[in-house]
Amino acid sequence: MERFDVIVIGTGVAGQTAAGELAAAGKRVAVVDKREFGGTCALRGCEPKKVLFTAAEVAERAAAQAGNGLSGAVRLDWQSLIAFKRTFTDSVPQAIEQWLTASGVATLHGPARFISEAALDVDGRQYAAEHFVIATGAVSRDLGIPGAEQVTDSEGFMAAETLGDRVAFIGGGYISFEFAHMAAAAGARVVVLHRGARVLEGFDPDLAEMLARSYRDAGVEIRTGALVSEIRSAGGALEIVCGDGDIVACDMAVHGAGRVPDLEGLDLEAAGVAYGPRGIDTDSSMRSATNPRVYAAGDAAALGIPLTPVGIAQARVVVANILKPDSTTFSPVATPSVVFSDPPLASVGLTEEQARERGLDVDVKLADTTEWASSRRVGQRASGAKTIVERGSGRIVGAHLLGHGAEEVINVFAAAIAGGLTASDLKGALWAYPTASSDIVYLL
Repeated sequence: MERFDVIVIGTGVAGQTAAGELAAAGKRVAVVDKREFGGTCALRGCEPKKVLFTAAEVAERAAAQAGNGLSGAVRLDWQSLIAFKRTFTDSVPQAIEQWLTASGVATLHGPARFISEAALDVDGRQYAAEHFVIATGAVSRDLGIPGAEQVTDSEGFMAAETLGDRVAFIGGGYISFEFAHMAAAAGARVVVLHRGARVLEGFDPDLAEMLARSYRDAGVEIRTGALVSEIRSAGGALEIVCGDGDIVACDMAVHGAGRVPDLEGLDLEAAGVAYGPRGIDTDSSMRSATNPRVYAAGDAAALGIPLTPVGIAQARVVVANILKPDSTTFSPVATPSVVFSDPPLASVGLTEEQARERGLDVDVKLADTTEWASSRRVGQRASGAKTIVERGSGRIVGAHLLGHGAEEVINVFAAAIAGGLTASDLKGALWAYPTASSDIVYLL
């Protein structure tokens, strides 16, 4: 049985970070993946998604400015866009594996499963280690309905050569809202089917509703209270059957109903590793609550939000604690998140509801900025902001943005919250003008 100091399972951003930094520190490290090296973000998530988003955004802004100094149609060519996306992704697996090898990391391929608290089986071969790092990412949640196998997941959507004339999204979360406007920009008729009463439930409800209205105004159908009970074939197309008996016909049905940690097949029970629906149970050092040899990071861990920067930060906590036990904890002050919708929706810190639940005395300012020059000059259908400031101290405790540039401006608020800045600090700063960030002084 070959032995290592550390075996990392998964080659996404968390796995790469852990493996590379531990090897650089002198540990004998192996990394294993059941798929091609690179993980979700580089191959099937953030990076290729942003390529598609940018193309859709160009088409959407051009269409919105027709008659305002622009003429002629800008058409999104989906097939050539997917070919362009592949120029970002096709070379990643080989490049990542070469980098890991050059860093002194042994690379293994195949499904990994624990055979004891201190050993793994990888495609029939056994390996032992002092420590294990589980960074296996996430996969689409099981819909648990008849015909679910006919639904395309987010990876399939971003790889599809054609979309068809009618695209339906199951679920009203960030995946559906990101891909819905892309499909619409490509010329498809789009419907989003959400079982709950409110879409984008993890984001500010006022801005989420504003975004939903803008989608409807653009021709994207948003249905709430639409519980999908079955998907069935119908003469070369699909029919989505809702709980109330309504039938939605489409050429492609896309899974946007959430993701879960990819832990299937690891046989965590054999290693004595406790886990739940949100991932592996860890303490703040990212160490398994039940097996001190095992650490988890990224989407595979129950602690934290499943975002790329979180996975990287958690992996660095893992590295620090393997090198020097109990030296570091994962305790971020503020984690910004973004829906790359049209327009983008961004959030950091507390929501209004969370601030009230914590008993904070806060001033809440909600602004509809749709008619502001910063929105009108880019042809944005809707924009707005909500800021949450603690009375007395003036500390910014939450910020929620909808509009052009929101994905960048939210980082200013994240830095302000992390640094304990007040509303007066931001209002008193000098900002480059006219920029998206220069609107900050009017949002507080």
